[in-house]
Amino acid sequence: MRQAQYAAVRSHRRGGRRRQRRFMRFVGIPLAAAIVAGGVGVGYTVLARTSCDGQTESSIVASPATAPILSELSKSWAQTAPVVGGRCASVKITAKDSAEMAVALGMAWDPATAGAPPDVWVPQSSAWVRRAAASTVAEPMIPDLQPSIARSPTVIAMPRPMAEALGWPKAQLTWQDLIDKFASNDRGWAAYHRQWGQFRLGMSDPATSTAGLLALTAVLDANDDSEVDSQEQRSVLRLKQLMRVYEQSTEEILTGLREAGGAEQALGYVSAFPALEQDVLAYNKQQPAVPLAAIYPSNGNIEADHPYLILRAPWAQPDRQEVARAFLDYVRGPRGREALLAAGFRDANRRPGQDHTAAYGLTPTLKALPRAVLLPEAVSRTIETWTALTRPTNLLFVLDVSGSMQAEVPGTGKTRLQLAKEATAQSIRLFPDDARIGLWAFSTGQNGGQDYRTVVSLGRLGDPMSGGSRKEVLLSRLGGLRAAGNTGLYDTAAAAHRFMVDNRDDAATNLVVLLTDGRNEDNTGGLNLEQLGRTLRTASPQVPIVTVGYGEDADYAALRQISTHTGGRAFSSREAFDINQVLLTAIFSNT
Repeated sequence: MRQAQYAAVRSHRRGGRRRQRRFMRFVGIPLAAAIVAGGVGVGYTVLARTSCDGQTESSIVASPATAPILSELSKSWAQTAPVVGGRCASVKITAKDSAEMAVALGMAWDPATAGAPPDVWVPQSSAWVRRAAASTVAEPMIPDLQPSIARSPTVIAMPRPMAEALGWPKAQLTWQDLIDKFASNDRGWAAYHRQWGQFRLGMSDPATSTAGLLALTAVLDANDDSEVDSQEQRSVLRLKQLMRVYEQSTEEILTGLREAGGAEQALGYVSAFPALEQDVLAYNKQQPAVPLAAIYPSNGNIEADHPYLILRAPWAQPDRQEVARAFLDYVRGPRGREALLAAGFRDANRRPGQDHTAAYGLTPTLKALPRAVLLPEAVSRTIETWTALTRPTNLLFVLDVSGSMQAEVPGTGKTRLQLAKEATAQSIRLFPDDARIGLWAFSTGQNGGQDYRTVVSLGRLGDPMSGGSRKEVLLSRLGGLRAAGNTGLYDTAAAAHRFMVDNRDDAATNLVVLLTDGRNEDNTGGLNLEQLGRTLRTASPQVPIVTVGYGEDADYAALRQISTHTGGRAFSSREAFDINQVLLTAIFSNT
């Protein structure tokens, strides 16, 4: 199919030349002489442009890593006077962070906040594609063909003297090896060099950093079986114990290393951190006080593969998609490959450029094979697990237990309440013992005429209670919830918000997560929507309410207002069976 499409592009150009010959009968000798004098390339450009019947522009959103290169390539492509479908072709390149784009595609596209919808997305890694595909909105847009335009392996970046102490470049190491070697070793580098002190792991936020996401995914699924066992969970906990430097991006870690000063200060700043091979190359080209060495995990590598995705979006148009395919041919051709190699990438087949040498701390020939394609759940699980482990949290779950929650969700054999309880339980299990979590249930007539009641008080998950730790009690009482009554939504939202404002922890992320499948049905009176809005807006300090609408009957308009009034976000699980993923996203994109 691809060949037929490309053949069509070439036939348009041939048709253009036939029209050019007919045109040349009338241009006259002076113009022809001027074209010849100006050079063959210029002459071709002028004549090809005369054959165009209008203009078609394809919009491409690319990661900041490749957007400047693609922008330059778009200019050189324009010099070839591309014609697609009989129309002059061009592309517009926009840089957008891959993590932000994954979120934007996962919701209904909003031009007011996200800009014009793109025809093509070129994220830094397929991992961000999987992150987007976890959403039922984005998944249908993702094409089956995801050709890579360039690659950069995820590596363990270490100051070169430290890497050499561990046997670089010959030693075969993994993240697990470093964890095993240093996590339970209070002596740090003492066995190698006493002056280096403790082993200082650096980490970048996997919710925003490609290197951080890919490295952490490899740790969380070390054996590449798409499952996370207890040993792999412990490895992530031990990795967190080693962490001494934590930044949003790899670039921030590199900046800290660069600004540390001389060799002694640099070696005391960080011992190892995840980076892309291209990052190491760019850093070493600046001739720092202490260069880096790239260690390629011997148990396989998840690469930043820069896929070129021609989106199957509702706004897609065939003519713009054809232009996008023609530009892809150019990018993967000699000119594009040369430009990407010069920027420090490997080509789509992992072949290195001339700077991929030991002198720059790299290994030209990659021995370990790329790891298996990530599943959407694996990417989401990685981000959610790390977020729960690293950010102090003060959170109140508020769960609808009205009678409508007894409805069975088609295709699952379970009720809405059962699925909601399972999703809430999975979320609770991800939090560490120092997280403060509480649980309310709500429906009319819960507690002496109130619409809500406390199921488990707010407090540290690790604190002892009658019946075990608070986490154990939460999971036990959550399982015992039963559905009855109507949906007392507005009074519950106001009370939960007031409670968390009064119990706010300034050192933590404070949040109310409210899940409901209905609309306000409080026949005993209480607040209306306008009164609720005033109550929420005037509270100070503010605590976000994250609402999760569940099923087709939820009042999504009211839930959006509730979240907006408090600075929170509204999420929806209209199909109900995907509540697990929606709830996790709602919690961990706000913590």
